[in-house]
Amino acid sequence: MGRLFSRESDAAVDRSETPRVVCLDDDHAGEILGALQSETAQAAFRAVHREPMAAAELATELDISVQTVGYHIEKLRDANLIEHHETVYSEKGREMAVYGPATEPKLLFFGTSDDQQALESVFTEYASALGIGAVVLAVRGALSPLKSLLDWL
Repeated sequence: MGRLFSRESDAAVDRSETPRVVCLDDDHAGEILGALQSETAQAAFRAVHREPMAAAELATELDISVQTVGYHIEKLRDANLIEHHETVYSEKGREMAVYGPATEPKLLFFGTSDDQQALESVFTEYASALGIGAVVLAVRGALSPLKSLLDWL
């Protein structure tokens, strides 16, 4: 989709290669699940991961109001899932925050913090051998049956 605003954005996101493991018994897990509980929030999350964008652009992309987008952006930011990467100006000279993925990826683990050290160790071992992309794809494939559970939540 083309840009709605005449702006030059250099919102390249330098992400950490090691995600933060968040276990279900971690206080942060509730924030993450709460921020992603609606389909609109999930769509916003996916959109800014594909391409960093301003709230007005995101509202147009999702065909919802800027106020609704603002609500979801706030929830996603509070859960540290997205970040403000830069400020740009619209054609009318208004400042716009450009949002994109958090620099520290999160790995939501459906287990307890007792298992966290072992999981991080295995993840680090496989990530160094296969590359982060292969590990993410493997985790994504393994967790795809859990999508119905997340949809239910």
